[in-house]
Parts: sequence; C-alpha cells; structure tokens
Amino acid sequence: MQTIFQDLRFSIRTLRRSPGFALIAVLTLALGIASVTSIFSVVNSVLLKPFAFPEANRLVVLRETARELNYAPFPDNYKHYLNWKSNSKTLASAAIFRNNTFSVSSGTDHPEIVGGLNISSEFFSVLGVEPALGRSFLPTETTKGHDNVVILAWSTWQRYFAGDPSVIGRTLTIGGTPETVVGVLPQSFSFPHMNEMATAVSQQEVRPYEIFQPLVPDPSFMNDTGGYDFLVVGRLKAGVSPTQVESELGGLQESFVQAAHISLHPWIVVESLKQEVAGTVSTALWLLLAAVGAVLLIGCVNLANLQLARAVAREREIAVRAALGATRERLVRSTLMDSIVLAAAGGALGILLSFTGVRLFVAAAPASLPRLNETHVSWPILLAAAALSILTALLFGALPALRSMRVDPQSAMQSNSNRVTNSRAGQRTRNMLVAGEIACTVVLMIVTALLLRSFSRLLTQQREFDSTHVTLAQVDLYAPQYGDTVSNSDKVRAEFIDRALEGLGRMPGIQSVAMTSEMPLAGETWVDGIHRPDHPVPQNHEPPANMRWVSPSYIDTLKIPLIEGRNLQPSDREHPTNALISQQSARTIWPGEDPLGKTFTTGEDATYTVVGVVADARINDLKKTASMIYLPYWQNPWWRAYFLIRSSHPISTDTIRREIWKIDPQVAIPVLKSLDDQVNDSVATERFQTILLSAFGAAALLLALLGVYGVLAYSVSLREQEFGIRIALGSGRAALMRLVLRQAAVPVVGGILAGLALALMVTRWIQTLLYETRAIDPAAITVTIALLLTAALLAALLPARRAASVDPIKTLKME
Repeated sequence: MQTIFQDLRFSIRTLRRSPGFALIAVLTLALGIASVTSIFSVVNSVLLKPFAFPEANRLVVLRETARELNYAPFPDNYKHYLNWKSNSKTLASAAIFRNNTFSVSSGTDHPEIVGGLNISSEFFSVLGVEPALGRSFLPTETTKGHDNVVILAWSTWQRYFAGDPSVIGRTLTIGGTPETVVGVLPQSFSFPHMNEMATAVSQQEVRPYEIFQPLVPDPSFMNDTGGYDFLVVGRLKAGVSPTQVESELGGLQESFVQAAHISLHPWIVVESLKQEVAGTVSTALWLLLAAVGAVLLIGCVNLANLQLARAVAREREIAVRAALGATRERLVRSTLMDSIVLAAAGGALGILLSFTGVRLFVAAAPASLPRLNETHVSWPILLAAAALSILTALLFGALPALRSMRVDPQSAMQSNSNRVTNSRAGQRTRNMLVAGEIACTVVLMIVTALLLRSFSRLLTQQREFDSTHVTLAQVDLYAPQYGDTVSNSDKVRAEFIDRALEGLGRMPGIQSVAMTSEMPLAGETWVDGIHRPDHPVPQNHEPPANMRWVSPSYIDTLKIPLIEGRNLQPSDREHPTNALISQQSARTIWPGEDPLGKTFTTGEDATYTVVGVVADARINDLKKTASMIYLPYWQNPWWRAYFLIRSSHPISTDTIRREIWKIDPQVAIPVLKSLDDQVNDSVATERFQTILLSAFGAAALLLALLGVYGVLAYSVSLREQEFGIRIALGSGRAALMRLVLRQAAVPVVGGILAGLALALMVTRWIQTLLYETRAIDPAAITVTIALLLTAALLAALLPARRAASVDPIKTLKME
C-alpha cells in the first residue's frame, strides 16, 4: 500500500506539471462518461428495467392478426377475448381494456381532460396490484346501471381530494355524471401507455393513466367480425412461454372462426409487456447508446495516443528508475496510475454531469417515449458508471504502461537519438489507433447522414395538404346532454358543431373553418372494410379504409386538391350518404374503374355514394398515404371534434376558447395549437434521434481530427532534425509537406476502408428507422467520405506546414 500511495502522489505531481493535458483528458472522459451514463439510464428505464408488478416477466399483451392480410397486429375483438379467457389452459388470467379520456369537473368554470382506461374487473388482479385504499371493481360493476364507480391513481387522489383518507364513497364528477370513488391505487403504480393500433402515431398528448372506469360490454361488442377496439393483458401460468400461448390461442381462434363460418385465417400475437411497450423505440435507443459509446471510445483512443507520446518523452526518466532498481511491475503500475487518476477524476465529474444529462434528455425527448417518467440515475447506474471509468483507464492506459516495460535503460540514457527510432517503432501503433477512431467515425457519420437524409425526405415530401396558418382545436363533448342516453344525442352534437363552425368563422381574419372526427397526424384509426354491392368478396377480405367524418369545408381549409367530381356541400344534408374518397381508395376499391356515382357500404345499414375523389393527403401519417373515406359529420357526429381554423394572421388561443365556451362553458378543450406544431410533433421522435446522432457524429469527427492532428504534430516534433537535414540537402518545402500528408493518409485511408466495411453491417440494422432511404446510400457515403477527407486534410496541413518551415541551422545545432 505504501508504494501504491507513492505512485499515486507521484502521478498527481506529474499531471500537475502538464495541466493542459490533464484538463483535456478529464473533460473528454467526463463528457463521454456522462453521455453514456445518461443514455444508458434511459435504455435501462425503457428497455431493461422490469415493471413494478409481481412476476412482471409473466405479463403478456395479446393482439390479433390474419395470415392472409398483410397488416400489422391489430386490436382485439371482445367476443374473441371471452373465448380465450374461458378456454385457455396456458393463461392464468386475462383482462381486457381500452384507452379513454375523461372530462373531470372539480368546481372550476371549465372541466379538464384526464387520461385513463376502461377496464374489466380482473384488470388489477392480473397485474397483481391491490388498491392502497378501498377495493378493485366487482364483476357486477361492469354491467349497465351499476358502473358509476371509479378507481383513482394516487396523483388524481392528491389533486382532487388533497389526499383525504376518507375519499372512499365520495363522488367525482366525470363527464357530467357523479362517479363514486371505490379505490385509490398505490403511489408506485404506473401502467405504461399503449395504443390499440400497433402502428398508431402517438402524437396526441400522452397522458398518464389516472382514472379507471369499468368496461361495460355493449351488445355491439358481440360481433364476430368487427369491433376490434380493445387490448388484452394476460398473466402466463408458471413455466409457460409466450410461444405456447400463441400456439394454443391461435388454435382456439381457428376453431372459433370455423364454427362461425368466417373465411379468415386468424392468429394471435403474444408479446411480453416489456416488448409491447418498448418494441417500437428499442432500435433507436440502442443506436443512440452505441453512438455515444463510439464517441467515448474515440476519446479514449485520443488519450491513449497522448499517453504514448508522453511515454516517449519520459523514456529517460523511466530508464533512470529502471537503472536504480525499479521492477517492471513497479514501472507498469506507476505508468498506469496516471490513467487511473485521470479516469477517477473524469469519472467523478462525469457522474455528477450525468444527473444534468438525464434531466436534459427527459426534457428534450418526445412525450411518446415510453416510461420516460421513470428515467433517473439509480445506484446500479452509478456502479456501472464507476466500472466504465475503470474500463476507460485500462483502455487508454494499457499501451503506455506496456511500453514502459520495453525501455532499455542503457540505450535510453546514452543519447536522444533513440527517440527517433522509438517513435518510428511506435508509429505503427499510433497509426492503428488513429485508423480505429477514423473507422468508428466513418460508421457514426454514415449512420448520421442516412438519418439526416431520411428526415429531410420526410419533411420535404409532397403532403397534399397545407398546414400553414391553421390552428387545431380539440373539443370533447363528454357531458350528459351529448350522451347516448339522450334520445336525440346525434342531433344535439351536430347542432353544437354547427354553432361552433359558425361562431369560429365570424372571428376577424378567419378565412375558413372545418371540422374532422380524428386528430390529424395521429395514425390510422377507425379502419373499416369497404363492401361493394356490385362486386362481393369473401368476408374479411374487403379492402380497408380510414373513415373520417368532416364538414364540407374540410378539403378547402386544408387545401387538399379535388381530383374529380365535386366536394361535399351544405345541401348534402338532404343526402347524408354522399361521400368523398381518396385516390388510393379509388385505386384499391375500384381498380381501373371510374368511382364517381358508385356505391359502397361499411358493414352498416347505410349505403354511400361517391361524389368526388380527392388527392392522397398524408393527413394521418407523413410517412405513408392511406385509403380514406370522408363522410359528412352530420351523418355520425362524434363526442370528440377537431376544428381546423385557417386565418390570415395569428389568432389568440384565448379568443378561440372564448368563442367555443360561448356555446357551452362545460366542454373541455384539451388541445389548442397550430397545425404546424402538430406536424412537428408527429416527427418529434425522428427529429430527436437525428439531432442527438448529429451531435455525436460531430463530436466523433472533432475527436478524430484532433487524433490525426495530435499524431502528426508529435511525429513532426520528433523528426525536426530529420527535416532540417532534408532541407539542408536540398529538399523542397512542397516535398516535405507531401511527405507529412502521405504519413497522414495511411491511417486515414485505412480507417475509412475499415469503417465502410463496418458500416455495411451496421446500416442494415437501422433500416427500419429510415424513410425512403436505402441503407446503402451512395450519396450519404460519398458526402461522409468527402467531409472526412477534407477535415483530415485540414488537420494535417498545420503539422505539414510546420515540417516545411523547419530552420535547418537551428535544428542541426540542437544535437
């Protein structure tokens, strides 16, 4: 221990004599370790950490699919769920649920919207959760007339009842109806947000689940072929795998549809709860972690090169110590101690910075990133960061330490001339290190270039709608006067929409106002099969389309081109079954035919007539078009309306709220923002990962250039005498510059070739993250190589100019 402390004190004194090197090393390590720790904290929370439910590894989510339909897994049918629940031998229990938002009145002028779920009575028992206060739902409370009960999350209890322990039995007004509180969930309970549609774009505000109401089966749920509106969570029996559940439930599905004479080959997709929640973001998060790890690795390579240079400069010192009796073990330990001291300082600072890094990441990350609220720097993460600090010390300190074992005391003490020989012997090692960091930089820059190209295509493509100067306002009609219990509820909701369109249209500067039934750019929703009376197809083989109920001003407000036919008109109230279709719907449903005047149904009683065809506006998802059917809103006025307000100048959101609340002050307005903001929010995930990777790519490029510059600058400093002799013998300055540039070209070109080979493998892995961009994109590769070569040339020019400006008389006198 005494010798270890001696080595420690000596290393600290040595580093104090090189403050510039010590500061650069500590900051490089601190930023690298902080970045890795921050990203790994997110990866751990989202992808690795189990959910806080008993035996969470046995929890699975069930979705349905059809083998002959090329669809992503879709939501579950209620009747199918009952079949699985009754007959499954592999599931210990199962519960069904669906997303909902609740309009909560708490004595204020206007209600607020709170996220929650409608659940079956078994939901909390499947999760293994007991309420902290009260009880779970009883089976009888999932029947009509007995369902006016509610279970609150801990945060809701605190917000509306100030944590009053006597809350059980009290009421909370939800949707204009008093609901009795029967339970309060533990503070630690957090159920992850899930979309019924696996491919839905979560750009509506992702609200935590704070209110839970019973799911009351409606007679319409008992449908063999429709009603795919739910998700099912199940708990596996001990020793059962998801594959076994898939096999069993798939067989039950096939038997069920055969008995019902349905011409479909259904199947079940069973995924763990963790995979269901994080599956869509796992590739992007691992990519970010790999990128920041590559940056840290490049930083370690740079420090290793600097340490090697210092080792050459300290050869005489090491030789003296060896001559005085220092063992090789002592020399290695002494040399390695420098790296340990630097890594300890950099690691400690990096751990402190990681807390800020996590907060910045959470603040900047898109709201749709799952389990974001659970992200923090935990003790296991801190231990991992400490281990990373030790690993970095070994990475950049091992080569200099091993080099100290090869110093020959006799030759090292004879003269300085051997430094040139030693530098040439170590040149290959330094070149290999530089080539390694160039290779990592090439991979990272190519990946960044691909994502930038993909993101650029996403933003600049033809959308066929205009979002500029349009304000989006969501209005929720969750109140008894708009509910199904009112005999003329459809008429009441339609009248509210009529008055809102008229009132908003009267505001100064308003050019047009429209209404639609679904949030723009929130993915495909309300997908129905389209039936042609003149061309019947087997059941469940009908082409699908997204149904939207809109006002006649919808396509004019969004400036969606009308291709043929006419638009919907106010006079169509006398003909509520007139419809518009998109070009993709026309191609899919009536291939090679003129759709105008043709009729179709959606499995309901009404038969619709096509009066116009509009362009394929990417109003659901910027990444793809979808088959769309636009119907007049008065045909089916929904409880949620989205108003689109086009104006000639910015409109105050307070003005819009006042105009809507003039009609009914008890409606909720949970979303009020520009449509441009909604477009930006729809690509928030892509923008976030592109910005982060661009930052990591720029850092990697900078570190690689510093590596090239450092190696060349050090090499030139050792070869000054050689360059002086060359100049004295008549060598031109241009020739010396070419000599140094050729020396730089060896590791740079070698690293680029190695990086290209690695990139061929890595880019295939990220193909799913790219939009209309090939993994092997010649433009991205060419730009990356050109940028890297240009930057490397600039980094090499300064040492080359220094070599060409050596004074031969001065350098010859030095020896």
